[in-house]
Amino acid sequence: MMVSSDPPPHPDPALAARGLPDFVALLSAELAAMVAHPNPLPVSSLGVGEVVLSARELAGLSQRVLAARAGTSQAAITEIETGKRLPTIRTLMRLVDAAGLELVVGLRRPGAATPTALGALLPNVDDGLADFLPMTTPSPFDGPSSNPA
Repeated sequence: MMVSSDPPPHPDPALAARGLPDFVALLSAELAAMVAHPNPLPVSSLGVGEVVLSARELAGLSQRVLAARAGTSQAAITEIETGKRLPTIRTLMRLVDAAGLELVVGLRRPGAATPTALGALLPNVDDGLADFLPMTTPSPFDGPSSNPA
């Protein structure tokens, strides 16, 4: 029995006539690839908003109280927490500070379980910009990444 190498006929003649691909087949292939190689870390649809939400909940504050402490509106807090608005680093630092916490950022190699560098972002009183205060840094003996660009 001879197997044809031709792709199956396009299920939607209108899309085929416009030269567009079979989107159902593409999506199915993408989903199959995701199942075969799942992302080892959970991904939040809230993005950075989850940081603000977590800070607010850890501090036991309502959106209104956090907004008042940070000098913004409750509506702005809602938009950030729901992922409808992406705050600047300065705004994120101000919101986390208003919750009585510090914003910690890190660097990690793709797929690694632990970060190679961690530090707090703190506002500089002189210029208002973010200063990075290292907490953990990589050893010079660690060498470069095994995945050169």
